[in-house]
Amino acid sequence: MKKVIVTLLAAALIVPGAAQAQTLNRSSNERTPSAHQARQNDNDRGRQQTAPPRQQPQKQVHRFSRGERFDRSRAINYRRIDYRQNRKLSAPARNQVWVQSGSDALLVLLSNNIIQRVVVNAF
Repeated sequence: MKKVIVTLLAAALIVPGAAQAQTLNRSSNERTPSAHQARQNDNDRGRQQTAPPRQQPQKQVHRFSRGERFDRSRAINYRRIDYRQNRKLSAPARNQVWVQSGSDALLVLLSNNIIQRVVVNAF
């Protein structure tokens, strides 16, 4: 008889605790989707969005053409070139000079900075 009473008392203590644990699990499972939906709604409103990382603006390559006025500030990797160092370049006249802009070579008239000739991919 004592065994039956002890078993009933143990069951009486365990059953309500198990039932309460079940309700907590249900409520925590029900809370998870709604909390997730609330976070998604916040993102939809733009509250938690982060700005994209800023990039350094790169200087754009300007393609020069024949007859155009040469502007040194628009030339990338500008430098004067010795025509003897490159087989693609001819000897310039007295008032002309070869300059580099990017990978192109330009023959520029010194008196008015007009481009006389363009050698693409000379370097």
